[in-house]
Amino acid sequence: MSVLFFASLLYCGVSETAFALVVEHGGRGHPSLRVTNYCRRADKHHRTSSSPQPPTAASSLFSSASNTVSETSRITKTKDMALQLMVENAMPPTNNELHDSNDANHPLGNYDEDQRTPVESEFLSLTSTFRSYSEQDIQSLTTASTRYLHYQEDDSQPRKPKRPRRRSKEEGIRYRTLYSGVQAASLEPKILRAFTILFEDYAPIRLAGRRIYKHLNTVMEEVREERMGEITRAREICPNWDRRVDGGENVIEYARNFWDTLMDEALLLDHSLEPVAKDEESQEGGVISLYQLIHLGIDKVLIQDGLVNNTAELECIVRQIALEDVVEFEKHYNQKKEHDLQEVQDDGKYLEMTFAIFMKMLYQCTSLQKQSQNVSHVLIMLQEMEKVALDHRIGDLQDQDTSTLLAAKAVLSGSNSKCKKRQKYSNRFDEYVSKFNLWEQKFLRNSNAEMEEQQSRRFEILLGCFVGARNEKNVAALKIVYMDYTALRLGGDLIFQLMSKIANNY
Repeated sequence: MSVLFFASLLYCGVSETAFALVVEHGGRGHPSLRVTNYCRRADKHHRTSSSPQPPTAASSLFSSASNTVSETSRITKTKDMALQLMVENAMPPTNNELHDSNDANHPLGNYDEDQRTPVESEFLSLTSTFRSYSEQDIQSLTTASTRYLHYQEDDSQPRKPKRPRRRSKEEGIRYRTLYSGVQAASLEPKILRAFTILFEDYAPIRLAGRRIYKHLNTVMEEVREERMGEITRAREICPNWDRRVDGGENVIEYARNFWDTLMDEALLLDHSLEPVAKDEESQEGGVISLYQLIHLGIDKVLIQDGLVNNTAELECIVRQIALEDVVEFEKHYNQKKEHDLQEVQDDGKYLEMTFAIFMKMLYQCTSLQKQSQNVSHVLIMLQEMEKVALDHRIGDLQDQDTSTLLAAKAVLSGSNSKCKKRQKYSNRFDEYVSKFNLWEQKFLRNSNAEMEEQQSRRFEILLGCFVGARNEKNVAALKIVYMDYTALRLGGDLIFQLMSKIANNY
């Protein structure tokens, strides 16, 4: 395993003695000569107790068991050791170091720069998966409801014993930010190169990256199934609308794309991430409350078309349909529950709509008017609703990326303690980004020739950081990772320290 793994253990508080044991049993096979020699010296010192050795930096670190130092001093010392190991051993030797070596069997001596390493190929394969996701796929992370994850039109199929775990609005926003950021980063050559080097040379980042990729890939598969389940359910509810208008787009599919727009605008409203019902289920992702629809002006379109008389009538329709939906899903999962009518009238959760409930509401409103059931009229009505919803976004917000706006909103959501913790890490990350912007200005003052002379793997990471700090989607995604994943936050702090050394010594 890479010595970066050992460095991470040290940084997280593992004792020097335990570190020495890890080195003794697992550190001798590393391909880098520098790492091998370092581990041998550490291993020799750990097992030798006969003659006193001259004090060195390595020996002082591995002899803390016999020295009386404070706990604070020990932690500081081990973290310094971790950083030292990362600086000295995280990257392969430079070209000059390879030329200086007379060892013909040097593990990196015959490395072909024109060929990809297996780890590099693996990383590029992972990023290509993210590039294959469509904008619709990524948007569905915040607009699809998990209720339809296992939805099947054929009731004869085996039923799932448990309901799918509901994805919250916050979770959906975080996932969407991550996917958007990875896509944006993979399209920037310098950012992609920097991430590739980090994935190759940092074992903790490589292990965490594989684990996160596996999880995110599963999430996307589920989201795609949820979206298809919603469309299948809408086709059952609105059979007369499942057709194309003048050979164009299918009305049901157009409505589902419109739902994406509607959900985005609803999430950008003030207090959109605050619960409106008595329980946390009101934070379920992929649902819109009637109050949000009214705020976006959708009720006015229905009233102008003569489909409802007022918002009070619309509220009664929504509550009734929401109750029917709850009862139907309880039956689907073999659950029985008595519903108090007073609760239905008072509880805000019966005013929340998934795409299927929204479509059933529209279908019921138009059912009494023969002209309104015409698919051409339905398409025009949906287009008018979309225009009204988009007109609600005013000012500078119209030109800004939605996923980035939602990510900034999610930082401040949740309980006070949760918000303070997120804000703390968010502020620290913003400081890192500002530093990279300042360093970039410093580097831009140098000539291109001087920049070329500095080319190395570490320097490539720094250049990637410069470009990444200017990419809004990349910054938003990395901030989410930094706030939510402790291991990667520690790795991010260490990488920033490494980049600081390069920038300050340039």
